[in-house]
Amino acid sequence: MPVRLTRRTFLKTVGAAGAAYGLGLAGRFPQIAVGQERELSVLMYSSFVPANDQELRRQAAEFGRKNGVKVTMDFISIPEMAAKQAAEVQSQRGHDVIALENLQTALLQEQLEDVTDICTGIAKKWGPWHPVASQACFVNGRWLAVPRNTVAFHGTYREDYFAQVGERFPASWNDILRAAKKLRAIEHPVGFAISSCGDSNNSLQPLLWAFGAKAVTPQGEVAIESPETEAAIAYVQELFPLMDREVLAWDNAGNNRFILSGRGSWTLNPVSVYMSAKGPTPDLAARLNHHGALLGPKGRFGIGDFYSFGVWKFARNKGAAKELLQYFYEEANMNAFIESGGGFNLPAHPKFDRHPVWRRDPKLEGIIGYTKWQRLTGWPGPADRRAQAMWTTFVIPNMFAQVVTGKLTPKVAMNWAARQLREIGYS
Repeated sequence: MPVRLTRRTFLKTVGAAGAAYGLGLAGRFPQIAVGQERELSVLMYSSFVPANDQELRRQAAEFGRKNGVKVTMDFISIPEMAAKQAAEVQSQRGHDVIALENLQTALLQEQLEDVTDICTGIAKKWGPWHPVASQACFVNGRWLAVPRNTVAFHGTYREDYFAQVGERFPASWNDILRAAKKLRAIEHPVGFAISSCGDSNNSLQPLLWAFGAKAVTPQGEVAIESPETEAAIAYVQELFPLMDREVLAWDNAGNNRFILSGRGSWTLNPVSVYMSAKGPTPDLAARLNHHGALLGPKGRFGIGDFYSFGVWKFARNKGAAKELLQYFYEEANMNAFIESGGGFNLPAHPKFDRHPVWRRDPKLEGIIGYTKWQRLTGWPGPADRRAQAMWTTFVIPNMFAQVVTGKLTPKVAMNWAARQLREIGYS
């Protein structure tokens, strides 16, 4: 049964989570004469790429001029957002349009306006959304947020180190293991976090899925104890000795430091590592490249941070809010938004997968179409507070960590994880 949150339940959940962590729709909304100015406020995450925020401001201002709306765009950091959302839910007042990340649409479903007309209109014009867009924004038969973009958690690797050991573009988990053995020998190991941090969740969940494993079923039943999970654990047991032991203590910046130091040869991370290197260390940036979701025995899967826009039910100007979201998704505006990010943001709709920004820089071609493989944390289980709790308690990373450190056998570790998942509320 889907788990739904009331305002009171959400406030409890978000407190814990915050501490841890032209569309053919013209005429759907009333047209207001320019002289009758309305007011509209938007709360958005600050982007890693400031030009993204500037472009959204430009589009909002342009929309305002055309439609007689005074639009205020506020940007705050990701760690600040959960508390701000909770405050607005509690007071039932604040911004009209709210940015949402990953599971937040499901967590806030009781507080969000239905935007099915916008999302189905986009699909009617351009075709189906990427699967992760539906997983994040389509809740209990309704679209409660308009999908925006994703920050993909793909692979970053040193082309020169790989070439030195006779390896090239890695496309599978087998490729990584084979290369890792050679790269360790030249003292440039591979690595990803096996620790209590978000990047560890983002590294290990796609690996589980690629081996055919899952933490829970679509019905919310615990399924972590399986031969497929055991196979994924065996893979990490073989890979771990080829890494630096420090991966057990990495935070979310550990993989960045690893590559930027020059020691690391491969990790899983957004394109931010490359973008960070381009300015101060262009020689290093020239040696980096990227690949998409890795193929495993049972398929290819990815993950990332998925972003969308919702309209509060208590918004003062719901009509203008929906018009703005519609305006953001006009083809020219979406293309301009993607362009402003320089390839950092991948689109929620396949229509924009072939935007020229990823062809312009050969280093970004490997991540074209990544969104197609992406899933939300907890997939294929329900997108609800239990999936959020699985994330914030790091059940999956801790299961792997206890095996690779020799504290538990694989079977005992899987049983431990199953008990943790049931404590969270899975059946």
